[in-house]
Order: sequence, then structure tokens, then C-alpha cells
Amino acid sequence: MAKPAGFDRDIGYLMPFLDRVAATADTLPDAAAREELKRLMAEEKERWARIQQLLGGAAGQSASEAAPTVGARAPSSAPGLARAHADEINRVQPRQAGLTVGSLKRQS
Repeated sequence: MAKPAGFDRDIGYLMPFLDRVAATADTLPDAAAREELKRLMAEEKERWARIQQLLGGAAGQSASEAAPTVGARAPSSAPGLARAHADEINRVQPRQAGLTVGSLKRQS
């Protein structure tokens, strides 16, 4: 089965972006935040590498064969409300957070 068109280009932009985010972690003053951000970016790169494999035709794994989920690997000290807070920022304050989603091209 052929990989859906356009994903190679998009993933080609995504992976270097994730690398830049991970590199920026070194500038954070809080050591725990630095380590958490590096860990999150490493996990995200793993997920996207697997997504790329699946799009390329790799066989899927059943839930029992798959690697542990991120939640199962996350330390118990991880804040439970972090995701809810991130969703709120993305929904209400995307410009203040500096986050964008979707195409960066202007719609004509």
C-alpha cells in the first residue's frame, strides 16, 4: 500500500521542529522542566517515527504487543492537570502561548 501523499513533507518539517523544541529545553532555568521537556520530545519523536512506519505500510501491533503508553511511562509526579491546562491555553489563548495548528500558508 502506498503512503498517503504529503505526509513525507509534513513529517520532514515536524521532526526538525521537535528537535528545536528539545534543544530549547537547555535554556530553561528549571532543571526539572528541562528534563521533562527533553523526555516529552523524545517520546513524541518515537510516536511520530512509528506513525511514519505505519503510513509506510508497516504491520500494526495489537494493544498487548504495543509499547507502554506515555501515561504508563510518565513519572507519578507528573501533574494530572497539565493536559487540561494545555487544552485551555490552546483553546482560549493560542496567540499568547505562541502555538499554531494547521497550515502556515495563507488561505486564498
